Amino acid sequence: MKTGIKSRISAILSLDKIYYSHWDSADAVDTFSQKYALDDRSKTFALEIIFGVLKNLKFLDYILKNFLATGKYPSKKCAMAIRAGAFQIAFMNVPDYAAVFSTVEALKSLKRHKREISLANAVLRKFAEKWKDVKFPDDSVKRLSLKYSHPEWLVKRWLGRFGEDFTEKFLAANNENPPKYFRINILKISPKNFIAQMEREGYSFQRTIFSEYFELRDRISAANFKPFRDGLVSVQDCAFAIPVKVLSPYADEKILEIGAAPGGKTAQIAEILQGDVENFFAIDIIHKRNNLIVQNFRRLGINIPNIITGNGKKSPFRNGMFHKILIDAPCSSLGVLRRHPEIRWRRRERDLKKFAKIQMRMIYEASRLLKSGGMLVFSTCTTEPDENEYAVKTISALEMKILKIHDSTIPEKFLGDGGRVIRTFPHRDNLDGSFTVVARK
Repeated sequence: MKTGIKSRISAILSLDKIYYSHWDSADAVDTFSQKYALDDRSKTFALEIIFGVLKNLKFLDYILKNFLATGKYPSKKCAMAIRAGAFQIAFMNVPDYAAVFSTVEALKSLKRHKREISLANAVLRKFAEKWKDVKFPDDSVKRLSLKYSHPEWLVKRWLGRFGEDFTEKFLAANNENPPKYFRINILKISPKNFIAQMEREGYSFQRTIFSEYFELRDRISAANFKPFRDGLVSVQDCAFAIPVKVLSPYADEKILEIGAAPGGKTAQIAEILQGDVENFFAIDIIHKRNNLIVQNFRRLGINIPNIITGNGKKSPFRNGMFHKILIDAPCSSLGVLRRHPEIRWRRRERDLKKFAKIQMRMIYEASRLLKSGGMLVFSTCTTEPDENEYAVKTISALEMKILKIHDSTIPEKFLGDGGRVIRTFPHRDNLDGSFTVVARK
């Protein structure tokens, strides 16, 4: 079987599992990349198809349905094959005939029925001829929802809150390839020396707003990036440096991170503590994800903190035990759609209130665990006030004082509500969408 066909089969099967069976996208990609023994280049190609289809799925279906006699796909695998072929035609530098041929061959290799194969061939040929003639509805919600493949409920919310210009830029940014940000492990090397090393070794990179972060411009995966393998860097968007920066941890303080896995902020805290993690505790409810924290710390060569598998809403710690607590709150994740495009198809508007209730219980628990005068940092990767502003109200109701942000390294444009909260947006800041608030008990 040719490598190009294998990469397309891997993409089709991954899409099938991610979209229809709610597999984690990383798990699906790894599973089928290993099954078909994809090299790094083929895996990158498959990833481009997978993320591209998920980011443009509604747009593709809006056009493709015109070429389906029943308006429906005959099967899930056939649906994803046709979508993958259509994405290559419309968005990738793949000749139309190659996209059609390879999709048909992939379906043959998957032993699909002859009718499905014939249908895919006919639909993709029509798509190649007609897709540029697409016309969108005049209604703003429907037009933006189709053009940028976001659910209507979300587009409507953002239009009402941000207006059309901001919303369209936000939607467009969610469909772009996100930057590859890395954090330098300051326990092993200084940012200055690391940057000099990168320049000597000929990597293409860009400095960022924070001295210990950089954007890698080379087309290389983290797994094949030597500094990552050597434990000199971690994958982390600059937006998620912010909660740890305002936490400002010290080794003589008892510190707790609630919702720690997969451990990006956990490692960042440990690095700032210079590896003195005796008083640092991290809790997460999923043991498998806690194992990822341990693996990451071993790769980085950092002392492992006190990692506990437990419920952040009802932890095993005594009252008033901690000087500082960081809540890395479970949320709708609507700020990271460019990195996890499948989320837009899984979330429902009603989910926002569900997450808000979980966050509220975590805040109550953090209040119990904090010493008088202790600091709480609450952080999410969502943009929605149903979660973020609701959390601020919960914190205030517990007689905690919301603090103004005084960290000079944080750009002023990130600050909102009179300097009391920090917000980032993909289109404005080229960072993931995030929210951070700081309070004192």
